[in-house]
Order: sequence, then structure tokens, then C-alpha cells
Amino acid sequence: MAVDRQMEIEELLNAINDILEQAKGVPFSEKVMVERNEIMEMTNEIRRRLPQELEHSRYVLEEKERILADAHKEADAIKAAAEEERNNMINEHEITKRAYEQAEEIVEASKKVARDMKIGAKEYADDLLQQVDEQMKRMGDFTSASIDSILKDYEANIKNFNTGLEQKRQILQQNRKELNVSRTAN
Repeated sequence: MAVDRQMEIEELLNAINDILEQAKGVPFSEKVMVERNEIMEMTNEIRRRLPQELEHSRYVLEEKERILADAHKEADAIKAAAEEERNNMINEHEITKRAYEQAEEIVEASKKVARDMKIGAKEYADDLLQQVDEQMKRMGDFTSASIDSILKDYEANIKNFNTGLEQKRQILQQNRKELNVSRTAN
């Protein structure tokens, strides 16, 4: 789905590039005329598509917190059950001793489970955040490259336009010289 969104953004940027390439130049200026509403509509569409990645990262963080909270609840429930079992068996000496050992094992096991779940949740959240980070970096690199390409094309068009103007100016100067020569000859 992220690849589709990235492709859609790429298409929008290419459309903006096409509009700029096909835009009519303002005479004696480096500016071009474009349809403001069309460009604004496309940039707003790009903005609408980018925050979805941010929403995904927010979801990942909330999911991490939920997993950690569940792990704590489960650990507390296991610990409470162990303590209750220990209290029920405390009346008899041998049973009490065995119950204490089992309770300690259960508490240790629950702590280990809670630690493992917490580590797993953090690793899962970190992996998802890394994926989102990489996607956002790729989108940023792509956007930068697309804008650089648009600017290079735009600068090349301006250079060609200025070169053409300079050539026409030289022709005009030559024509004026020829006119002045023929005027002085008459």
C-alpha cells in the first residue's frame, strides 16, 4: 500500500513537472504562467497522502504501549495468582515450604515472561518505526530528486530561452548596422 501511495505521489510530482515544462513563458522574464488552482490542488493532494505514513507510525507507538500494558497486566495477574496460592497453602509447614518455592518460581517465570514480552514489544515497535523511517527517507529522497529534476529542466529551458533572445538581439543589431551603413551610403 505504501508503494502505491509513493507511486501516486510520484505521478503527481511528474504532472507538476509536465505543467511547468509546458507552461508559457512570460516575455522578457524568467517566469512562466501556470494554472494556480491546478498546482495547488496537486500539492494539497501530496500533503493528504504524506500524513498517512505519520498516522501509521502513531499507530505503531500506540500498539507498542498497548502490548506493554497487556504484558504488565498479565504479569500482575500471574503474580497475584501465585501470592494467593501461597497464602492458601501457608497453614501446613511442608506444604507451605513447597508453596513458597513454587510461588517464587511462578513469580520469576512471570517476571521473565513480562521481560520477554516487553523486549519483544520494543523490538516489534522499533522494527515498525525503522520501516516507517526508511519509507519516509525514501519518499524524501524521491521528492528531493524530483524537485531537483524539475529545477534542472526549468533552468535548461530558461537558458535556452535566453540564448535564443541573445541570438535574436545580435541579428537585430546586425540589421541595424546594415541599415545604418545603407543610410550613410545614400
